[in-house]
Amino acid sequence: MKESSKGKNKNRKIQLIKRRIKYRTFQKESIYRCFHGKLDSSRTIKNANDKTWDVILFIALNNYSAIPVTSSDVYLGTGLPKRTVIRVLEKLENLNVIERTTDHRNGRVTRVELSDCFACEIDNHLQDCLNEGI
Repeated sequence: MKESSKGKNKNRKIQLIKRRIKYRTFQKESIYRCFHGKLDSSRTIKNANDKTWDVILFIALNNYSAIPVTSSDVYLGTGLPKRTVIRVLEKLENLNVIERTTDHRNGRVTRVELSDCFACEIDNHLQDCLNEGI
């Protein structure tokens, strides 16, 4: 019973991410909510906009789906220019939102995933959104 509940909750989070991507409902302040206690709201984050959230949500969606995502997948999946995605990934890595690792089978491929601490933060954020009915 508990496993079924976890699977159902995971599916609800995936649906929420897809809805957020479709309607772009994340606002700039949402990043501060996910970084609760790590960033004060007086600190500005350049380009913490829809492009940043498109990248974060695309990576999060693939993390929930257990599909390894590459840097190329991110720019192809989001439809953003490659250079924009590279800049966003660099900023997110500096903020400890994502971790980039080299694929052990092909050294030219870079895998991207949410960092453990941010994955927990965004999971809590999505759970709060589901609880609030957002």
